Amino acid sequence: MTIGPGRNGDPKLPEHDDDPAVEIRVERRLDSRTCAWCRNPVPYSGRGRPPTYCSKSCRNRAWEVRSAEARLRRDIAADVLRTEPVREVIRETRFIAAPPEDTEPLAPATARAWLAELEELARQVREGELGRQHWHHIKLYTALIDVVVELGDAYPGGLAYLEREAAKRRR
Repeated sequence: MTIGPGRNGDPKLPEHDDDPAVEIRVERRLDSRTCAWCRNPVPYSGRGRPPTYCSKSCRNRAWEVRSAEARLRRDIAADVLRTEPVREVIRETRFIAAPPEDTEPLAPATARAWLAELEELARQVREGELGRQHWHHIKLYTALIDVVVELGDAYPGGLAYLEREAAKRRR
């Protein structure tokens, strides 16, 4: 048995072609379709317009793509958007902070800092290369004597008082 299209595109059953009393009615009903975004089946209840998407999320994603494509076509047509690849030129500059080489190191500002410097000087004379460089010893000795004299002049009571106080502390 073959079924072909009749008038108005309705299917025609050949065995009832000649009988005008037989009314043939064929109903077509949509049961389901696939989601236009994710291709999952979308059930249809038979009432209202058949759904195109399985969820609101799929509908939103499809709208985002459609609107983005429309914006892209509009921008290309208006020559706002260029279609050639983006080229970037990046310049990297590095700044390294270093102390200037031609300046002398700063002198200590507090008594505690001076004591640490003098202890380091004593250690270098005792253990380091400075102790073996005898040609520098007279210069160091003269500088230290000058410091002791200046210290005696600055202290009330003078150098003699400082010597007595230092002797008491050594005991």
